Amino acid sequence: MSRQNYNVKAYKITNRIALEKVEQEWRDCENTMEFMAWAKNDTSYAEICEKIIRDKDGPWKNPVYLYITRHKTSTGTKELCRLANEFYKTEQQFNPMDILSISAGLKDEALVLRFLVRPYEDAPDISGFFDYVGDELVQSDEEIVRTGTLIIPDEIKNFHYTEEEIRQHEIEYKHQQEELEKATEEIPFLNRIDKYVPKTLPRPEEKMDLIYDLKSKEQNISIISSYEQYNKVFREMMIFVNGVEYYHYVNVISGKEKISDFMDFLEHECRKKYVDNHELAPEDVPAMMEKLYRSLFQLYIVQDLIDDPNVTDIKITAPDAIRARVKGKAYISNISFIDREDYLRFVNGIAVRNGISQNVPSQTFTDSYDEEYILRFSITAEYVNSVPWPYLHIRKVARKKLMDEELINAGMFDEKVRDYLLDCGRNSRGVVFAGPPGSGKTVCLNWFLEAAYEQSAEILVIQENDELFAYRKGVMFEHVVNYATRGKKTVSLEELGQLALVAGANVFIIGEAKGAEICSAITLSNSGCRTAITIHSPSSTETVDKMADLAMRGYAQNYEQAKRMLKSFQTIVYLENFSVKEISEIIGYDEKNHDMIYRHIYRKEEV
Repeated sequence: MSRQNYNVKAYKITNRIALEKVEQEWRDCENTMEFMAWAKNDTSYAEICEKIIRDKDGPWKNPVYLYITRHKTSTGTKELCRLANEFYKTEQQFNPMDILSISAGLKDEALVLRFLVRPYEDAPDISGFFDYVGDELVQSDEEIVRTGTLIIPDEIKNFHYTEEEIRQHEIEYKHQQEELEKATEEIPFLNRIDKYVPKTLPRPEEKMDLIYDLKSKEQNISIISSYEQYNKVFREMMIFVNGVEYYHYVNVISGKEKISDFMDFLEHECRKKYVDNHELAPEDVPAMMEKLYRSLFQLYIVQDLIDDPNVTDIKITAPDAIRARVKGKAYISNISFIDREDYLRFVNGIAVRNGISQNVPSQTFTDSYDEEYILRFSITAEYVNSVPWPYLHIRKVARKKLMDEELINAGMFDEKVRDYLLDCGRNSRGVVFAGPPGSGKTVCLNWFLEAAYEQSAEILVIQENDELFAYRKGVMFEHVVNYATRGKKTVSLEELGQLALVAGANVFIIGEAKGAEICSAITLSNSGCRTAITIHSPSSTETVDKMADLAMRGYAQNYEQAKRMLKSFQTIVYLENFSVKEISEIIGYDEKNHDMIYRHIYRKEEV
């Protein structure tokens, strides 16, 4: 994903594959002139970054930025490159950076400059360059993204209960509750009533799928060949890659060969096998290459849902059943795979790219290839399912954190709640962010660890997958190792928690507590270390009970002891639908009633 002005395109790139992808997109300028001596003779961007001018802090510790700028042709390629070098050499004195490549060429009747840089502090100010060369920077604040539309059937959109129907239901339900109170062993509850009245009136959306309509690139292609023949060629090309050329593909994925060379090879094979034999129209080759590229090096048809900022989770339960979660609710999408084999090839490509075995019943792992999102994958293997394919869940975590104003604008909280939470970071021994899946817990904790602790805090974060991250310096992050390489040991979240006891941190964070590791947080918080965790909970009132269940898996000898131990967590923040709904403080333990004593801090008023 890139930021688009009318005559500027900027890419922030954090890994080799993403860099090769962008270079592939912009390699077709005419009469290209490369200004940097080491970047000539077709030296790739990846080679420049990894071998010629290496990152001073270690491989890919700092992102690189590629700026594509359009200028009037009268300047000339050589002069434009010279001016760019001159301008950024001056900028380099105030903002440390590696100037990696400067090149220019003609594209679409404009002069296009490509500038690749690795800043060590702030990204360069591109607007000053336009003033320097005498061009005008034409800006647009719009982000070029594809978002879907929720299709609501008329039966749902126009449905409503009358006031009389609502009032009648309340009367009937109240009468039913009175009968429930009278129930005895001789005359049980259901034997006392003629019909059962549900707690809430049923609505048609409970029985109908809501469609999330995303006009994907796959649906918008225009081809000359028949759709059936086009897909036949695609399937055979994918079989070719996953069969005869499997190890060739693995070498590309592992960075041993260039993506661009591999795609050139596939295009040659496609033309030789299908175009020359009149099985595919030559005009359809670019679309075929794009589809192959998206399937092999991106996430194929799912990439459109990944790119959609409204979508937080994607769950695939069948080749034609892809659900998208938007603002906490799951909708069936209008995107589907061609067939089972198409879906299996997709899953296999993910496994190959991440070095994951498909001979494990269930596993989670983090894929870091997308430029905009960290992707957490959960795969349940085909051989344990009751259907002949695996299940796949993808959780998206934006690489760009949502901070104060963005979270306020998104409805996560208001200024008053924000300021209270920031104060908790400095003064509360333990903060719990609880809620159901997709409620915004991780997003909120990611903001909290960045904003709520003083800069001198020594923070240790343990998590199953790399979803929490920091802009600030000095934060330690550790993650679970389920399938260690030879000579190394697997490490569970509980073991990471035990290691944290001697890590010397004064802030300890668990990205989703799932078991006995919560006991390490309890121990540390009781010794003066501030803690913060996320936990799945169906309601605010059940959060402490859920935490006690987890503590029972550790050193708690009984449920009462487990619950009493949890008074070290002072603040419970409950979220639903990407919004803070309730906040409570634990101010003590009631020995008589064996329960926490709460102070109610906040409840969101429903509009």
